[in-house]
Amino acid sequence: MPDDSMPPHDASQAALSFNDLPAPAVSLALLAKAQAGDREALHDLLTRYQDRLHRIVSIQLGGSKLRRMHDSLDVVQDTFLAALPKIAELRPRSPSSLLRWLAMIALHQVRDAYDHQHAQKRDMDRVLQDGGSVSGQRRFDGIASTGNGPAEEAELAELRALLDNEVARLPEDKRRVVLLRDYCGEAWEHIAEELHRDQGAARQLHQRAWIRLRGQLRSVLEDRRTD
Repeated sequence: MPDDSMPPHDASQAALSFNDLPAPAVSLALLAKAQAGDREALHDLLTRYQDRLHRIVSIQLGGSKLRRMHDSLDVVQDTFLAALPKIAELRPRSPSSLLRWLAMIALHQVRDAYDHQHAQKRDMDRVLQDGGSVSGQRRFDGIASTGNGPAEEAELAELRALLDNEVARLPEDKRRVVLLRDYCGEAWEHIAEELHRDQGAARQLHQRAWIRLRGQLRSVLEDRRTD
């Protein structure tokens, strides 16, 4: 990914590290194995994308009730089950389009789980009204740790949450360009095509988005330091 893809802000760079993503060659190699029937390769691919999938979907959910549920949803497990029957048909043009495809599946899984939970709640309410009890409800485990030390993990998680919250508040066009470029690592030519703009206009939109994000992050971080 080109160097100019990273936002020019130290805190943002730490929060948007691409170390949690597989190298492009690794992604495509794992995908090829998965398409040949290697379930372990697919699980490995999803696990490597776990953190970024979680963040992208949380941003797409914005301030909805589904976002709170998503925070306790095992994205890897549910996305694995949903992706498995469709993986053979996938022909991504780049690893970033693979990530976007997985994020779309994960988003659908959150929405389906939300609908399922509400259906269960209605059933439980009916049972409780009849004096009965409910068992066997689905339980979602938390997102796996990235393996850092406790203090470092907490600091990075807080920084990522701050950035993701600000990205979620961006106007739709600015949010899309940041997600495409900084969270998915998409190429400018593909971003311009998707946004129906030329590359220069897409880059300017990205720059304006980060001017707003840096200002908001700086304000939030300064407020926290003075508390």
